[in-house]
Amino acid sequence: MNAQSLPSWLNWTLAVCSGLVLPLSFAPTEWWQAAVVCLAVLYFLIQGLTPRQAAFTGWLFGVGYFGIGVHWIYFSLHLFGAAIAPLAALITMVFVLVMTVFPALCCGLWARFRFINSPVVSAFLFAALWVLLELARGKIMGGFPWILIGYSQTTGPVGHLAPFIGAYGLSFLIVFVSALIVALMFSSTKTRLYVFPLTFLLIVASFTLKGLEFSAPTGERLAVRLVQGNIPQAMKFSRERLNHALDLYSSMSTQESLNDIDLVVWPETAIPTSYDRVESALEPFANQMQAQGVDVLSGVFIRDGDDVYNSIQQLTGERANYRKRRLVPFGEYMPLRFIFDYAAKFIDIPMADLSAGTGAHEPLEMQGTSIGLSICYEDVYGEDMRSLLPASNVLVNVSNDAWFGNSAAPHQHEQKARMRAREFERPLVRVTNTGVSSAIDYKGGILGRIAHDTQGILDVQVQPREGATLYARTGNWPVFLLSFFIVVMVYFSSKMGRASNKS
Repeated sequence: MNAQSLPSWLNWTLAVCSGLVLPLSFAPTEWWQAAVVCLAVLYFLIQGLTPRQAAFTGWLFGVGYFGIGVHWIYFSLHLFGAAIAPLAALITMVFVLVMTVFPALCCGLWARFRFINSPVVSAFLFAALWVLLELARGKIMGGFPWILIGYSQTTGPVGHLAPFIGAYGLSFLIVFVSALIVALMFSSTKTRLYVFPLTFLLIVASFTLKGLEFSAPTGERLAVRLVQGNIPQAMKFSRERLNHALDLYSSMSTQESLNDIDLVVWPETAIPTSYDRVESALEPFANQMQAQGVDVLSGVFIRDGDDVYNSIQQLTGERANYRKRRLVPFGEYMPLRFIFDYAAKFIDIPMADLSAGTGAHEPLEMQGTSIGLSICYEDVYGEDMRSLLPASNVLVNVSNDAWFGNSAAPHQHEQKARMRAREFERPLVRVTNTGVSSAIDYKGGILGRIAHDTQGILDVQVQPREGATLYARTGNWPVFLLSFFIVVMVYFSSKMGRASNKS
């Protein structure tokens, strides 16, 4: 099993091409098989290479992987952030190049530390390094845990393990199995005699756990109306469109009978200004809804002194609000201002200097149900959302995916919400400005959906649930500790092995 026999140009071409194909494993295509095949190709290509050669191969893989997977950043900056095309292209390219560091490091470190001549140990090392670097990608500079390998299994055959091990655990499993497949195909017959039973055992163990659930239904079903106004991003923050937005969402909320509706949800920044400016104008609508026993949640900005927060406001009842904690870099705050302030002068993103909410992240009580709230990007962080469990019976996320344009990103974002629903075994309602808005059951299945670039409402019944999954209790710590232990053990084993060889 050696890639050194391949011409360099072929190795490099295969690395780029496998990276280009990998995003097909995510939404909207969701060809989960692509993740296994592409990772297996990458793992094969680095066999027998020096650390530097392996790192370069991983870097080329990352160019394809992130070049396609996060290309939508260009549209966000150019079409909706008003950045000139060359600047938007440059920032996107720099961002992609930063992301390529992670697969490059994974492959380079694997080639550097791999010393024990065991296909299984080598596969464990590759999976451990990959996941540790995914975890790092989710932390550095606020984190960017987009298109993790685990998300390819949202609808894949091992997605049912999400309540046990979460998205990062699924990443570990898929990378490990991909490496084992290479070992099965190219190792000696003797090696196959123990690699094949191990692979088979993993498959059997996975399907044995399929029927086990951690949560159970509780209380009455909650009737929710999702309202998607489909106001174009270019028009959303114009002052003259403010009254139109308020009238549109109010009329859409009441355009059909409210007799069986408990909760109406508007998307992130459905009210594209601070709440104190429109509270009196919304009062007649809020009173009408409250008189009919209907709660209303809306995305809005909350001004508190000099600070402005991206928030969810309860327009009825207790008038509670939730303030977003996890802000989007470049979109809601400027990281490393001393570097990026100059470029920011050429990008026009409204409300791009917000404050982050603080304090305990607790669910709101509405209609006799505990509802855990998140805004936009926050549902990408499963570890953060654990604070809402097990208290929350239903999860609600409001988002503004109009920034993504007509790209794969709105579908990728919905896929991450589906993974959160599976990890926590909770129904999740997500409402966006321009789509995709959807109601998701506790197994990640779609109960109903409003398509992208469509104006409409969706009435859906969701069943609240109680109980805590294993992932909700432990978070990412088990997969982190396992991966860290594997890397440390292999590292010290390789040092001891090299020392004994020298002696």
